[in-house]
Amino acid sequence: MKTFLKRWIGLLLAVAMLAGCQPRYRPEPEPAPEPSEAKPQPVLRSEPSPPPEPEPRRLTLIAVGDLMAHWDQIEDARTPEGNYDFTHSFEPVKEDLSQGYAIGNLETVFGGEELGYSSYPRFSTPDAYGKALKEAGFDFVTTCNNHCLDRDAYGVVRTLEVLDTLGIAHTGTYATKEDSEQVTLVEAGGMKIAILAFTFSTNGIPLPKDAPWMVNMLTDEKMVSDFQKARALKPDLIVALPHMGNEYETYTRDVFLQWMDAMLYHGADLVLASHPHVLQPMMMRELTDIEGVTRQGFIIASLGNFISVQRDEPRDVGVILKVDLSQQEGQRPVIESVRFVPTWVTYKDNTGNLNIRVVPVGDALQSLEEENNPLGINPWNADRLRRANREVVSLFLGEDAVPEQVQREYVFYQRRP
Repeated sequence: MKTFLKRWIGLLLAVAMLAGCQPRYRPEPEPAPEPSEAKPQPVLRSEPSPPPEPEPRRLTLIAVGDLMAHWDQIEDARTPEGNYDFTHSFEPVKEDLSQGYAIGNLETVFGGEELGYSSYPRFSTPDAYGKALKEAGFDFVTTCNNHCLDRDAYGVVRTLEVLDTLGIAHTGTYATKEDSEQVTLVEAGGMKIAILAFTFSTNGIPLPKDAPWMVNMLTDEKMVSDFQKARALKPDLIVALPHMGNEYETYTRDVFLQWMDAMLYHGADLVLASHPHVLQPMMMRELTDIEGVTRQGFIIASLGNFISVQRDEPRDVGVILKVDLSQQEGQRPVIESVRFVPTWVTYKDNTGNLNIRVVPVGDALQSLEEENNPLGINPWNADRLRRANREVVSLFLGEDAVPEQVQREYVFYQRRP
């Protein structure tokens, strides 16, 4: 039995060994692909996105005309306690003035209570008027006009002291010779702005003999010299505020256009003129300036009265000018748009009491349509307000541009993309 098992096991082992010696099946290898004639495609690599353009600086420069203070305005501002408060005179335009850097022409002086207060022909106004300008949103005033010497040299110096105390920047008249030799620089919206002011008249009042530098008189020599100093400072923007023109003329004489073009040529970007007490045209100018730069400039020949009690038409009408600027890093600012808000000065309220305020024409007409008349506009002024709107729009945009429906604000210029 044992012998049989040994033989059986040996037989099985032999069969297993024979099976292990048989070759295993291997599939035939696939033929290699024929070489392609197409060139290998380059590996695409994503290029890094360029950095986004930095946002430009933006600034709205706001300008208004003559800030006057006739006797009725002083009476209107008198409080029951015997003080003065002119705040209400500018309340209706406060929102507009706060939209940018606001500039006006201060056509009075702060002579102080000791000298007393006065109106035309030689103005002296309570300091509270300056406080109201600051609260209304004015950042800057030119003190250089035909009334700047109304209280002689003392009035010039004291006016500047009041403005400095209030934090309202200024130029055109000076307390020291050193100040008169410097160009006034301000900063707004990240832009450095040089502001120059000149006047062609002091109403026959002579300059102080020991301080002829106290007022920037408009002469060729002075204009060229001041612009040369301004350009040397490399400001982003140069603004000129000349006080010149013929009173009550709604057109501009060639001699004054030549002065404004000369200021553009010598470096001004904006020329904002005053003195006629009425509005005169504005225009865009294409020019090549003294440095050979071809660029645009803007001029308005007269900003008119902003607030006064000159009631003869169109002396009761003014404008809030808004110049929108943008500036890419390393480049000169460009004018994106020029807008304007027609304004009118109220005189008396519905009860016949003085209530002297500057109001946007569109707001005044809208107030008349509302049940409670929030601005308290006299209904009999509606026709005058409509005429005022027509006067301003037709002067700046042409008669055909006067809309049937009065708008609050109009566009004079819009830069094309």
